[in-house]
Amino acid sequence: MADRVDRETGGFEAEFLVPLPEEYECPICQLAFRDPVQIEDCGHRFCQSCLQELKRRQGSPCLCPLDRKPISSSKIFVDKAAKRAVLSLGVKCVNWKRKCDWTGDLIYVEEHMKNCAYEDVHCTNPECNEVMPRRALQYHLVSKCRWRVVSCHFCAEMYTYKDSKLHMKVCKRIPLECVNKCGAKDIPREEANIKTLFSFFQLSFHLTECPLAILPCSYQDIGCTFKGKRDTLDDHTKTAVHTHLGLAMQKIRDNESRSTCTNGVFIWRISNYKQQYEQALASPEDLAIFSPPFYTSQYGYKMRLKAYLHGRDRGKSTHLSLYIIIMKGDYDALLDWPFKQKITFYLIDQGEHKNHRTHQLSPNRSLPNIKVVFNRPTMKENLGIGNPCFVPQEALETGEFIKDDALFIKAVVEPAKTST
Repeated sequence: MADRVDRETGGFEAEFLVPLPEEYECPICQLAFRDPVQIEDCGHRFCQSCLQELKRRQGSPCLCPLDRKPISSSKIFVDKAAKRAVLSLGVKCVNWKRKCDWTGDLIYVEEHMKNCAYEDVHCTNPECNEVMPRRALQYHLVSKCRWRVVSCHFCAEMYTYKDSKLHMKVCKRIPLECVNKCGAKDIPREEANIKTLFSFFQLSFHLTECPLAILPCSYQDIGCTFKGKRDTLDDHTKTAVHTHLGLAMQKIRDNESRSTCTNGVFIWRISNYKQQYEQALASPEDLAIFSPPFYTSQYGYKMRLKAYLHGRDRGKSTHLSLYIIIMKGDYDALLDWPFKQKITFYLIDQGEHKNHRTHQLSPNRSLPNIKVVFNRPTMKENLGIGNPCFVPQEALETGEFIKDDALFIKAVVEPAKTST
């Protein structure tokens, strides 16, 4: 920088307290000597870097710019006395125009600049590109930087300030009004948002006591649509035994009819999507849903799909995450292991354009935990593998993937190679 004392080429460009004596001014750069050297034959002094640059430009022989006599490299020596004299000259801080009132010997300027309150510095948060005087840095870090880490007033969770709006959308303790409009307010979201299945959630204190809570039948999983207040649920459960039994039998028949792929193709219909997504959003843990188990062929591998509607890992809050799980099957002893077939995921576009979203999964023997993913299961099922960023939530909301509150996911398993 032109107004700095720490130039790498040429002399010191500093604001001296008294005019710079001519004897300490480099004839080449016309600045105060930096690492001065003297020519033995003529006695002229120059900055070491200035003389090196002159020799580079002129080549050999190099002529003294004052008397035009050849300069011998063997007759150039470091002028320590001149160096001490220059470094002992009094100067102002480089930032004197910014009202820094420091003065001192030139030799101490570099040390002063490490702590000068008026020196420009970068924000210490790596993602922030802001530059400011050092004296403003602390205020910036505490009150201005978009990348500063703050604590939520409601839940005490730490997050980056730039993500404040996103955090407030999911903060578990932000006060809300009771979803049943019973008059209770200041209920933390983690309590106010719990609405449905006992099998997924344990109701919080307020909704346990709320007299207006409308609850679903505990057999909702198998298709019962009844909802009512607590005083009607017990009566319904007692009088609807045959109805619930019939729904359970139908559920079993439906699952059995979908237990085998057709030509390696399995289609999973996710019903009540909005409700299941809201459950995932309200859950303090990553909430997964599972497809019915299926076989890749009549005597093939047994598998099931696993989906996180609100995302998981890198896809948390932004994507639909999808995984495949290899399960212990009835025909494992007849199959080749490890599993080596490619699997392609499809999110079915239900619109006329059929712009399906796809992701292909190829068994890769270099993947971590590969043995517990594709080897023959020794327990009920292996670890799952898939894509945490399968489809962005934005695409789900704007496309035609969800219709009649349902979406379809297709898994296509590559045919096994026949042994010769």
